[in-house]
Amino acid sequence: MKQIGILLTSPKEVGGIYQYSLSVIEALNLLYKKKKFKIRYYYSDKLWEKELPKKADKVFIYKGIIKKILRKCVYTIISKNLRYFFLNEILHEEVKIINKSNCDLVIFPSQNITSYQVNKKTISTIHDLMHIYESRFSEYTKKIIEQRDLHYQRICKFCDGIFVDSLMGKQHVINSYKVKKDKLLTLPFVAPNYLKKKNRINIFKKFNLKKKYLFYPAQFWEHKNHIFLIKGFKEALKNNKDITLVLCGAKKNYYQKVYDFVIQNRLEKKIFFLGRVSDNIMSSLYTNAIATIYPSLCGPTNIPPLESVSLNTPLVCSNAYSMKKQMGNAAIYFNPNDYKNISKKINLILNNKKLRKKLISNGRKKIVKYNIIHFSLLLEKYIKKTLN
Repeated sequence: MKQIGILLTSPKEVGGIYQYSLSVIEALNLLYKKKKFKIRYYYSDKLWEKELPKKADKVFIYKGIIKKILRKCVYTIISKNLRYFFLNEILHEEVKIINKSNCDLVIFPSQNITSYQVNKKTISTIHDLMHIYESRFSEYTKKIIEQRDLHYQRICKFCDGIFVDSLMGKQHVINSYKVKKDKLLTLPFVAPNYLKKKNRINIFKKFNLKKKYLFYPAQFWEHKNHIFLIKGFKEALKNNKDITLVLCGAKKNYYQKVYDFVIQNRLEKKIFFLGRVSDNIMSSLYTNAIATIYPSLCGPTNIPPLESVSLNTPLVCSNAYSMKKQMGNAAIYFNPNDYKNISKKINLILNNKKLRKKLISNGRKKIVKYNIIHFSLLLEKYIKKTLN
């Protein structure tokens, strides 16, 4: 039986990549139970332990601060044409450990640099190329764009397989890095199961929320488009005085600009900033919302729309990139660059109960296509393809 390794690196605050990693863990565990493969989990953050199967083959990797500093220096100067750099095993403890293992293939769901440094067959991941397609945003500095570009060139050159989330994502990689189609493996996001399993919390009492609210779960990056959402929300308030907007996400990055914008527009009593919340609270925020609103300007696809639909919450969504392809008739859509269009769709969802019920019904049908069983079957297919 072939041995499959997986390296887990992304912390929970990363959001989508973390959720994607959870889906891969769940799918690999299903394949292990079916005796398809032996699985070994590598991780350097002990928080991952609670997400792994109890009797799993687990390897904790300790990382020191000094090596971390040295890695950053070396990574910026080595040639993009060099895979097995002689310092890899010295600077990256995980490279040394994986190279000595009996793994036949290692999966990297977090587009990790180790994916092109080990001497095993590898499947890495490219979640998006927004540093190319949306470089206008403040989070994509010149340095970050250069680093990502070099990083993805190496993934495309050296990895045996590359996961992408959609056909559009696949085409983006082909257009940008001239990689062979056969190397790109389309493994779409699925609705995470973790939210369904959580005990619900009385969020109205905990946060003093109003009964009617719209919910937007997203980290505070410029491309998440909070400002245009707030403009649209303010416009919609003219006809819906009792509605509020609930935002969650760590209070950093673009947060201060969003908060200041709320204060400038005197909306502090209408917009709630909850910060980073637990899974229990997140689940309750979805299920009690009038609707989830998702105005992101980036893609190709995203996980929160799937979370919303899986928890039977109506979805009002940006039409950017592959969002329509991903969610189909399980959502109504708006132009995320037009706050009046956002306002129009907010008014529509708030004042049309029949539409909300229809979206919930359509969502139940849509989510069947995005389940962990289908995900695991695709994963098995791609693992076998890459091994051969």
